[in-house]
Amino acid sequence: MVDSLLQPLNIFLLGIGGGFLIPLLYRIAKPLPAVGFVLALLGMTVISCVCLWRIHNGEPTFEILTAGSVPPFSINLRFGPWEGFFSVCVNVVALLGAWHLWERLRLNYSALLLYLILIMGINGMVMTRDLFNQFVFLEIMSIGTYGLLGLERTPAALAASFKYIMATVLASSFFLLGAGLLYHVTGTLNIDEMVTNRAAITGPIGATALLFVLACLVLELKPFPANGWGLDVYETAHSGIAALSSVAVSAGVFFALFKLLPLFEDQLGILAVSGGVTFLFSNLVGLRQTSVQRMLGYSSIAQMGLLVLALALLHQLEAKQSLPLVVGGLFVNHLLAKAGLFWLAGIVERTEVDGWSDIAGNRLLLSILAVFLVAISGLPPFPGFWAKWELVMQAAAGERSIWIAVILVGSLLEAAYMFRWFKQATRPPSSATDSNSPAGLAASLSPAPSRLIPVVTSAVMLFLSGYVAAAFAGAVSLWLVAPLCIGGVLCLVDGLPGRIKCVLMLAAVLVVGLWITADLEGLPRLFAALLLAGGLVIAFASLYRTDSRRGFYPMMAILLLSITGLLRAATSLEFFFHWEIITLSSYFLIAQRPGAHSYVLQFLLFSLVSAFCLLAGFGVATHANGGTALSAFATAGPDAARAFMFLAIGFLIKAGAVGVHVWLPGAYAEADDDLSAMLSAVISKVAVFGLFMVTYLAIRSDVGLEMAHVMGWIGLLTTIAGAVMAFQQTDLKRMLGYSSMSQIGYIITAIALMSHLGWVTAFYLVANHLMVKGVLFLAAAAVILRAGTRLFDEIGGLAREMPVTFACVIVALVSMSGLPPLAGFGGKWLLLSAMMDRGWYGLAIVAVLATFIGFLYMFRFGYSIFLGQRRSAAEAVAEAPLPLLVAQFVLILAIVLLSFFPKLVMDPVSAAIDPYFASTLVWQGMSLETIYGYWNPVPVMAVTVAITAVLFGGFLLVYRTGRGRSIPVSPAHFYAFYRSAFAPLVTPIANFIWDGICDLTIGAAGIVRRIYTGNGQTYALYVLYYAIAIYLLGTFRLLPA
Repeated sequence: MVDSLLQPLNIFLLGIGGGFLIPLLYRIAKPLPAVGFVLALLGMTVISCVCLWRIHNGEPTFEILTAGSVPPFSINLRFGPWEGFFSVCVNVVALLGAWHLWERLRLNYSALLLYLILIMGINGMVMTRDLFNQFVFLEIMSIGTYGLLGLERTPAALAASFKYIMATVLASSFFLLGAGLLYHVTGTLNIDEMVTNRAAITGPIGATALLFVLACLVLELKPFPANGWGLDVYETAHSGIAALSSVAVSAGVFFALFKLLPLFEDQLGILAVSGGVTFLFSNLVGLRQTSVQRMLGYSSIAQMGLLVLALALLHQLEAKQSLPLVVGGLFVNHLLAKAGLFWLAGIVERTEVDGWSDIAGNRLLLSILAVFLVAISGLPPFPGFWAKWELVMQAAAGERSIWIAVILVGSLLEAAYMFRWFKQATRPPSSATDSNSPAGLAASLSPAPSRLIPVVTSAVMLFLSGYVAAAFAGAVSLWLVAPLCIGGVLCLVDGLPGRIKCVLMLAAVLVVGLWITADLEGLPRLFAALLLAGGLVIAFASLYRTDSRRGFYPMMAILLLSITGLLRAATSLEFFFHWEIITLSSYFLIAQRPGAHSYVLQFLLFSLVSAFCLLAGFGVATHANGGTALSAFATAGPDAARAFMFLAIGFLIKAGAVGVHVWLPGAYAEADDDLSAMLSAVISKVAVFGLFMVTYLAIRSDVGLEMAHVMGWIGLLTTIAGAVMAFQQTDLKRMLGYSSMSQIGYIITAIALMSHLGWVTAFYLVANHLMVKGVLFLAAAAVILRAGTRLFDEIGGLAREMPVTFACVIVALVSMSGLPPLAGFGGKWLLLSAMMDRGWYGLAIVAVLATFIGFLYMFRFGYSIFLGQRRSAAEAVAEAPLPLLVAQFVLILAIVLLSFFPKLVMDPVSAAIDPYFASTLVWQGMSLETIYGYWNPVPVMAVTVAITAVLFGGFLLVYRTGRGRSIPVSPAHFYAFYRSAFAPLVTPIANFIWDGICDLTIGAAGIVRRIYTGNGQTYALYVLYYAIAIYLLGTFRLLPA
């Protein structure tokens, strides 16, 4: 009895029966239609879920026959795995959407009827196996949508609904004509028989029929540029109706295309181009949008274009085994995230992006918004991430580079305008007394919990579907998701005092981090020990903060544990997953400080460009190596040369190499003071580890040596540029940011040496940089806390009041400048020696010059803050808080140990380095101790000191010449003179270039946007022109199948 009730056919009985009963129930009692509607919609959802579960447990596909006959003499329906998946998704979203719309629906029985009929029509689009029946359900769906759109009585909404019906009538007319012609050619309307007899659909009539049907389905999906009518609907409709149209109606049309695709094997090229162009250009124009719902409309159209591209591309590549992950992942990701965004827009009730700053004080709404934006941008851990990964891997395997570029550029554009929205939402209104401030809008922006049920449910389902997608991708393991799980647990106790949360975070990172890295060996183990220990020490310094810092410590735990996860990664997918999690957690941590709003989007976009370069590189490497295992890089051949290039570019962007460094100073300077230390000392080393990893590939590529030399110059140019720009700064955190860029340049050059000595040097510099920059940024945090400013001109003479901090800074500066006897001396000596050995004399000279300039700005840092003239504002300063001092002291102790007991590092470094170099390398199996014994530091460092002395004398001579042979009254006069002298050298050329690219992109978006005139007749012409274009492309086979 129960089984007979829970049959797919009853979905239609409930839809049709409910539609007939609702008017009758309204005549009996006005509340009854709402009860009947809920029961019918809930019944449809339950039936689809139960039937899909039964299929999942091994029951056969449901074949539903009607009229007591069999096809083709009757209409039949099918409920298989794919139909069940789409039906469940649509019905669940429809149920949540009804909840969101309930205040608009419950007292309007016409709306209830239309809503129910619409959902039934979408289920019919999914399950029917008859072509004419497909047309009937298409019309039912269009009429239901049009009726719901008409509920909005504003002139703009009514005009948009009229444009909608005109466009869909034109599209469905093509479908009806095509169906009639197909019946003429085949003698049947049954889809399965048409697919079986596809070879019989030939000749002008058959080809025209297929193109007419294809044109209808593509037009219903709102392709660029024939989609102005759809955009107007998304903008003017109620958020609940817009969500339904965006995800549910589009789902029905897309599945119709999906099941009819075997008929369109000769038109796959048309579908791919249509989908790719729509994805790219819709996201391009989305950059210019300020209306929230219209912006979401562009994103919706783009996502459906990506689905169409993926469907066509996977069929072209004969990679149908990837359809569940790619198509299923992209579909459910868009369904849940986009519906959630539309519903959230309805809850917040701010039509323009600028108005979303009113939710800056509501952490729950911001968190929900962040989840949806991360998901729709295709970032982990949501299904869109796993789907895009697989899609790019398949495209790379098929050598479809153009489509990889389209996917990645379109994704970057979409992330740009989506996270620009989030940036605005996290920016509090400028006036705290404004009536529109968070305090003044507390009531309206603190909605009742019942209103949040749809968006919260969608967010939870996104996480669950992400887990399922990860299982399809073969990437489910406890250690992989441990960082997110720990972050989630810490979120549950986020109401505790800040210091208690910090202690819990430290304990969790220590225990879980040791568990994740327990089995590591070689270089990953060394990096894990260094970064985990360094991260914990710097994170300990956060105890100096007494405020709650909501969300900070869970995100910090995710960040630090994701670093350990990345070091454990055995496949490129695992590596890329953790790389993206590190990017996102860093972004959200930086975004917590209001002063960082101007820089946080720039940080994210450059990080995404870096990530997309890695994704392209991993795709090429996977194709060349035959798998995703990182160990395969060790045996890669010349075919993997392009992979090395993409990976190296990606890691260099993240490292802040010259030219792509523009994101770095703002992010480091404007982040919370303790977070700046983490970014410079620890997070920057993730890119360094990536460069270590990618050199395996370069060593065995034909371009290895050439690219290595290029990378060496990039490293030294980064060093000299960072040093000169650091010299110019008046803000101590910006100086340290540019200094970090400069020091990372040394490490890049050492890695580029691709020799045993070079790698030993690189790791030595990594360790020294982590400790030194940790000390200096934490000292800067203490100075800013006590002095209340971070400008050199407003600080001075703090050595007496902050003696411990002063001592720590001196030790760190000596080590960073490369002076004996500290660790920096050994690192610089090894680097210069290795460059001389390789014959890189030009690079060695540049390194000496950079070292000299570095010495100048480092001296300024210590002198101006601690020994310079006292400022009145600094009269009553106290020593740094104990947590800051303890963290600095631990790092100083590590510097001393590294300097005076190098054997503590020699043995593990030597053991790690030796196995990684084969006989093709210069320093075959030579241990670090042997290198120390072989090289004599005296000649190299003597020459370096002599050159430095000459340079200083030259600088002083130039100063005296420019100042009339006067001797500097103070270091401040000397630095002021050379800051003006260096000014032409630090013209922000890179900023000008990137600003120009940004302006050019925005300008192009504005030009393309002009095609949307708002005129319904023009939009109707676009629809006709698009259909004609499809006909011509298909008839003359202008695109490959």
